[in-house]
Amino acid sequence: MSTWRMLILAGLINAVLATTVYAEETLIFAIDLIRHGDRTPIYDLPNFPYSWKEGLGELTAEGMNQEFQRGMQFRQKYIEQNHLLPPEYHVEAIYVRSSDINRTLMSAESVMMGLYPLGTGPHLSSTGKPALPSAYQPIPIHTVPLDQDKLFISDQDKEHIQKILKQYVFTSKQWQQKTNELQSKFKHWSEASGLPINSLDQTVVSLGNNLYIRKLHHVPLPKGISEQDAKEITATGIWAFSTAYQSKEITDPVGHAMLSAMGNYFDQARQHKTKLKYVLFSGHDSTIMCVLNTLGAPLINDVPPYASDLNFSLYQNADNYYVKISFNGKPVIVPACHGNTCSLQQFLGLMSRTNGAMTVQS
Repeated sequence: MSTWRMLILAGLINAVLATTVYAEETLIFAIDLIRHGDRTPIYDLPNFPYSWKEGLGELTAEGMNQEFQRGMQFRQKYIEQNHLLPPEYHVEAIYVRSSDINRTLMSAESVMMGLYPLGTGPHLSSTGKPALPSAYQPIPIHTVPLDQDKLFISDQDKEHIQKILKQYVFTSKQWQQKTNELQSKFKHWSEASGLPINSLDQTVVSLGNNLYIRKLHHVPLPKGISEQDAKEITATGIWAFSTAYQSKEITDPVGHAMLSAMGNYFDQARQHKTKLKYVLFSGHDSTIMCVLNTLGAPLINDVPPYASDLNFSLYQNADNYYVKISFNGKPVIVPACHGNTCSLQQFLGLMSRTNGAMTVQS
């Protein structure tokens, strides 16, 4: 047989083998940790307040649509492509949990509207008509009070948070260097905004976030703050927030709690002890950052965009079980697993690598 025919034959064999391996891979459980969609600022500016029709810290129409679009992506992935979930809602297959905050609760609702859209809801047995208008399918969203929530956020003890920040973050060389670079600008930022800015802290993060949202929604900047000022303040706020969430003393408690919960779901699925197939966690940018940092894959000089998705998918191939991790569709490289795929045992072992502290809400 000639060389070129041998090469063609080898290519065909490899293609068949690759197809066979792929066909044997089965998605048996999935978990999505999302950030809420577009929201209004959490804090207003004393010197230049703006009347947000939704109120402060609330999900906007844009945010609802972002999450609805995300839900439609999930429907295509979990129902149409992988057949993990049934075409119509089944109570034993899905569990949804959110932090006890309006914007995350509404985000979870919006995702579920995309996953199980109008027309998929139940019909009355007596008449055959939809039980609710447009055959809407209500789906339970579970939550616990904020002061009891250790899975998403734990900011009730702000004094302890400040102690951790002062001990592990504010004393770092890069933080002090950044503070020295900006020290001369704090007075101007404070006078223009009305916020008490004396150092590089949460107040600067809040101001940067407010200015960022104003720009998104075409709201005028405060008098005295130029476009260049706004750009620098926003970038500084992102840097400070990202840098703080690279400290394991801050991120590991929530990261550990979330990974432990995920590991338990996966282990139950491996042992066929549950009919559950899918879990949606609706949280905050800080929740995602905690988990990423605990995985050893922190975001550097960045924060998760609105409606971000950190996905954990459990696959089975023969007797092998493994977890693939992705963030907004891109692989998350986990150092302990040497890639974005961890064997289930490796994934369960990640929980033993963390320790305890607290985190803050965002």
